[in-house]
Amino acid sequence: MEWSAPGYTEVRQLGAGASGRVALAVHDETGVKVAIKYLSADLLRDPAALARFQSEARLLTTLRDPNIATMWEYIQDAGGAAIVMELVNGVSLRALMREHGATEPEAALVVLKGSLLGLARAHTMGLVHRDYKPENVIVRDDGVSKLVDFGIAVRQGTVAHPEGTPPYMAPELWEGRPASPSTDVYAATAVFFECLTGHRPYRSTEPSVLGYQHIHAPVPFHDAPEPVRELIRRGLAKDPGRRPESALAFVSELEAAARAAYGEDWEERGKRRLAALVALLALLLPTPPAPAPEVSTSLARTVFRGLRSNVSRVAMGGGLAAAVAVAVVVIVVANRERPPGPIGAAAAVPPTEITPELASAPPTTPESTPEGTPESSPENTPGTGPENTPEAILPEESPTATRPATLPTRTRTPTSTPTTTPITTPTTTRTTTATTTPTTTPTSAPPSTPPVTPTPPVTPTPTLTTPSPATSVLAIGLGDLRIDENGVAATTVNMRASGTAAVIATATWAASGTDGRTERVRLIGSTTYTRTLTWSMGERPCGKTVTLTVTTSPAAPGGGRTASVTAPPCPTRVTGLRVGLVLPAAPARAAQARIRVTASGTGEIPVQAEFAVNGDPVGTRTANLSGQTSYARTLTHTFSSRPCGSTLSVKVTAGGRTATARTSVPCPPELAEVRRVSIVRAGAGDGLTATVQVLTSNTQPVRLNVAFSAGELGGTRSETLSGETSYSTTFALPVKQLPCGTKWSVTASTVPAAGNGGDTASGVTPECPSEEQPTKEPTKEPRPETSDTPGKVD
Repeated sequence: MEWSAPGYTEVRQLGAGASGRVALAVHDETGVKVAIKYLSADLLRDPAALARFQSEARLLTTLRDPNIATMWEYIQDAGGAAIVMELVNGVSLRALMREHGATEPEAALVVLKGSLLGLARAHTMGLVHRDYKPENVIVRDDGVSKLVDFGIAVRQGTVAHPEGTPPYMAPELWEGRPASPSTDVYAATAVFFECLTGHRPYRSTEPSVLGYQHIHAPVPFHDAPEPVRELIRRGLAKDPGRRPESALAFVSELEAAARAAYGEDWEERGKRRLAALVALLALLLPTPPAPAPEVSTSLARTVFRGLRSNVSRVAMGGGLAAAVAVAVVVIVVANRERPPGPIGAAAAVPPTEITPELASAPPTTPESTPEGTPESSPENTPGTGPENTPEAILPEESPTATRPATLPTRTRTPTSTPTTTPITTPTTTRTTTATTTPTTTPTSAPPSTPPVTPTPPVTPTPTLTTPSPATSVLAIGLGDLRIDENGVAATTVNMRASGTAAVIATATWAASGTDGRTERVRLIGSTTYTRTLTWSMGERPCGKTVTLTVTTSPAAPGGGRTASVTAPPCPTRVTGLRVGLVLPAAPARAAQARIRVTASGTGEIPVQAEFAVNGDPVGTRTANLSGQTSYARTLTHTFSSRPCGSTLSVKVTAGGRTATARTSVPCPPELAEVRRVSIVRAGAGDGLTATVQVLTSNTQPVRLNVAFSAGELGGTRSETLSGETSYSTTFALPVKQLPCGTKWSVTASTVPAAGNGGDTASGVTPECPSEEQPTKEPTKEPRPETSDTPGKVD
């Protein structure tokens, strides 16, 4: 048997998960219905998990807000730990969207506003929720929503291990940065987007890809209706600083946009729409709405008394009693227009559930209350002594609100007709006169008084004891069984019965490698039922077959029904990832990320390499690996210019794993820039000589090469020039004597090459004298000239 919180009686389980379960329960001494969150037995033995559960309770004791489910008390002993919460009579936003899809804009705005107000209250206490999602928003049957589950809330600015639900996690959580109020604003906007469109902003099923989308993908605000696109764009901004500065500031923006687009009454219309959607899921409510009562009741006040158990309790002072008072006020308002008459707790009970009972019937006897009454009229369960008997409060302003004279007739009789129905048979008279307890003090009668009350078995009342026909199950059917990406299996059960009496449906879930789950659902008050059954398995049952078997009591024709579904195979898991980064020597400009991946299977693995220079992203390369279990792949990024003097890094993500590498890119030594090289003069005499001038842009070393050529002779002279920007150097190639008429040349060049490439000078040695031409001596005296013939030299 599972541990139950002392002082409470469980009615049924509302949900269960890896961390525990949530149950609908009734406080034994007041009859108030509550929701109890139990920590699982496995986590109870984990000190860290228990400390977190206790921390959640401590946080909830400080949060008192109409938009947050109130905590009544915390209970812990050797058997277990539990948080007793206000019972929010509604359905989760997830269930509402699962059944109806996208909501109208006004309804989505109402949910967002209520959530932001609840988050704002937490933010004023320095808390960040971190796990806002549709499952943690409960929409009541009046359209008002409440925020629940502060299990992973942290103090603002706390650097903690990233936690949350991936589809709604803000970029800073994916990057390991501290959570802030804007983190909750991001999640609330993502849920708002889902309410408007019927799908999440980013929908990848791979965590690595989903994280990249949250960090880098554009905000898909164009999918939303035009009047609220700016709210989506601001709320889903990648940079927390660009989001609204607080949840309250976002509420102001929301209200202004809603009034401008949908009018002043947008909120009232949104609540009516939500209430209508919840009404269509009435069977999912913890306490389905009861039919209008046919009898009146008396106003009652109850308080906590006699908490007698050896347990550790931390309670909200007066909180539960206040809730009872509120519930009573609601009953009074609901019956305001009724004809004058007795008013009491029975007004909350459907007419088919009201049966005269023995006033002192033991509370532990199931037969002492009609079937189904514990769910709707806990006030009818008396305590174990006079001190626990609810006191009747008589409204002074109502002259008819006197203590009902018919109250002593609440004794066990064969009739099933309410005592307010006129009955003139002798049975009623004999029962009333035979009672030994004074009729003026029925509420203070000790428990031992009723046994002496005579019963009238000798007076037959055949017309009133005729048993009603037993209810039978006529048909039962199961919808398609499905499993979502969060590992939640769900289906819909439809059942038809011959009457309105209670029918018990037992759902048994099974999957290989799990303990399964069994859930019992009590259906009453109708002849047709539709109920959604879910099982949260904690993780996706990849490749496994999940089976649901539903049986009923009484049994349906043909017995129970079974549905099953096989989940897709598990994605390939990356077991190892290594990366190296290489940039070849200058002047190379291509960086290479050399990646090695090992995997558990041959399925597809997306790989992404993000290159960065000094921490600033400069490019991303992707690849898909498949067909093997070991891979070696190189992803390359080419720079427009070599990033010398900086730090180059690469971040590689493959199948949820991440690896990084970095390297420094040194600058090569500065090279000289030669502007011009020129041969100033060159000649041939006893040898070849050349004077060369070199002009540079800096003082870095320059290599000057001079090549000589004269006929079959030749040679090269070289010299390294440095320290200046202008050089003039003379080179010589010794030669004893060049033959006459010999062609010669000089070529000058530099390393690095000069702007003009180089320079060349050439020439010919003097021609040798001719041997046939005699040598003439000049005349001593000039020859006479004639007047008509020019002079000559012979």
